[in-house]
Formats: sequence, structure tokens, C-alpha cells
Amino acid sequence: MDQTTAQALFESGACLVILDTPTGIEFGIDLDTWETGPLFKGLKMIPPGIHYIHYSALNGEKQPGMRSGFFHNFSPREAKTEDLVVVNEEDTERIRQNIRDLDKGLGAYQTGENNQTYTQWQQLTCKITPKLLHEVLPPHGCFSSATGSAYEDEEMAAVLKKLKQQAPAMAEQGVSAADLQSIIDAEPTADCASTDRFNFTPINIRHSFPPHATPDELRRFSKDKSWLLRSILQSRTCEDILGEFQLAFLVILVGQNFCGIEHWKRILHLVLGSAEVLGDARVVETVVVPVLRCFMSQLRVCPHEFVASVLEQDNFVAEILQEFVLNVYESGGGLDPEIARLRAVLKMFDWVLPEGQQLQTKADEEEGEYAPQVVDL
Repeated sequence: MDQTTAQALFESGACLVILDTPTGIEFGIDLDTWETGPLFKGLKMIPPGIHYIHYSALNGEKQPGMRSGFFHNFSPREAKTEDLVVVNEEDTERIRQNIRDLDKGLGAYQTGENNQTYTQWQQLTCKITPKLLHEVLPPHGCFSSATGSAYEDEEMAAVLKKLKQQAPAMAEQGVSAADLQSIIDAEPTADCASTDRFNFTPINIRHSFPPHATPDELRRFSKDKSWLLRSILQSRTCEDILGEFQLAFLVILVGQNFCGIEHWKRILHLVLGSAEVLGDARVVETVVVPVLRCFMSQLRVCPHEFVASVLEQDNFVAEILQEFVLNVYESGGGLDPEIARLRAVLKMFDWVLPEGQQLQTKADEEEGEYAPQVVDL
């Protein structure tokens, strides 16, 4: 980078000053990560917009511990300070006024022509707004790998329900009522009043049918998520859904918090598992296609080990994509060009997506004489 370009970026970009940073910790912004040295004071030339700053301690073998971090919407020429000790406002203002004195200790945000990281970050965050960050994230946009969400509450409720259902069998095996209650009481409970929680839009993917549904509606909408998608769109905009889809992905990819993958999976299932809405051009244009394209952008930046350990878990993604291809095929194939682009991305991971005709034949063979029937009583 030439001196003129560097000067322009320094003048227009934001600065982040990290006070009293320990030497030898893992520190990063967006998709980039480094180990801090003794002169490290922060970052400069940060492009305006939403960024994620993160840090972790390193053990003797250079393995990072639990990650912590925060999202921040940087303004042009902003000088933001973060500290690991309490600093008064007077010292903070002094640092802002003398930011050039810290120049040698500020690492430059990588935006060069040969660096694709910033372009990728823009694609991954293009639907995330400051308003959404405020609504979903804990105070000040800060969270760690241990930050919870309502999904943990669901899991705990399911565990307790299963324990209570097994009470008779456990009693036959000699477990007393008092011992059973002590087991239940020993299960950790989520602190719903805690502020260290994500506030994602609730998506009950298993209850995807209308209240007082008829038997036919129960059959249709237990599989087809169209009713649930339309219901959520009554309170949340298309942009909200897209923003949460991107944010949830980053919470797991760079935030290393598994609450993100659960919400990401539910949005993917909600949108790509909705068959009836494929006949609604407005919903297809504003929700289905944008979510599919966001998904492809996310895959392009995924390390292969992340895909193998997270996205291929339980075969969930493969099943949802096959369901989507079948739905598109049965609706007339209007999204075939998008599916062709999807196949090209999937080749990066040696994923093979069957054709719609193949999936239709397989579905017919699996149903056969066991296809569900609605009986009027």
C-alpha cells in the first residue's frame, strides 16, 4: 500500500485503542486473528460499519481458551477505546486527541487489493443493522462462548420432562422419590433474568401449524413450514430474518457460541422447508432467494473443518437442502438457476445434491402404501 492510500485510510477509517493489553493473547477483528506482542495498542484504518472484535487467552501450548468479544458499528474517523482496567473519561479523551502518538502500536485493518477478508465480511454482514444488534445481543453488544439463549431453556425443559417420564421405571429399579427429586434439582437451570443472553426471534420449528388446526392442516404444516413463516413475517420484516440469519452464523463462526448454530439452523429450516410459499413471488423474492444466497456466501468462507464438525452434524443441512430441491421441483422448478449456483458451491465440500426427479422417485418409493391418510370422523 502506498503512503498516500495509507494516509487516506488513516484519516477516514476508525481506530480502536485497547489499553493494557497483555502480551501473548489471541486478538482479532472480524475474520482475522493474531497473537499480541508487547507493543500492541489496538487497530487503525477500520472501515466504517459493523465489526466484531474478539479475544481469548492462550495456554502454554498456544491453544485459545473461551472467546469473548463485542460487535460495534464504527463511524468514520471514530476513535473508540476499550480497556482491561478502569480508565476515567479524562484519560480516554486525552487518548483520542493524541491518537497519532500511538500509531506504531496500532495494527492496520487489512483491506488491500489482494486481501479478500474485508469483502467477505461485507457479504456476511450486509443485512445486519445496529438496531438488530441492539435487539438481539446482550448489553453493549458483548458476549462470550458461554452466553446463553432461550434455546438452552428448551433443552433443559426437555431433560426435566424426560426425567419425570422415567420416574416410574426408575422407582422400579430402586430409586426413591427423594433421590429422583434430588436428581431433578441438581440439573442446572437457566437464569432467564440474566442480561448475558441472546434475544433471537423465537422459532418453534416443531409447532409449525395454526392454533386449532384441522387434521389436514396438522399433516400439511407439520412438514411444510409455510404457515409458521407467514406468521413470523407478521411481526418481523424480511430484513430482520436475513439479519438474524447472518448474525446467528457469525455468533458460531467467529463468536464460537453454539446458541448461534441452533438459531441459524431454525431459520434455514423455516425458509427452505416452506413449500407452499414457493408459489408466492413476493416471499420468494424477498425471503427465500436472499436466505439461499446468504447461505451460499456463508459456505464460501467456511473452513472445511468447520463444515465437517458443525454443519455436517446430524446430517441436518443435507436433509434440508434435499427437501428444498424437492419442493422447488414439485412447484415447477422456478428456482433452478439458484439451485445450480448452490450445487457449484457445494462442490467445494464434495457435497452432491440429488436432482429433483431423483428425490421425487425416492419419496414416492418411501411412502407407497404407507402414505398418511386423513380420516374424517
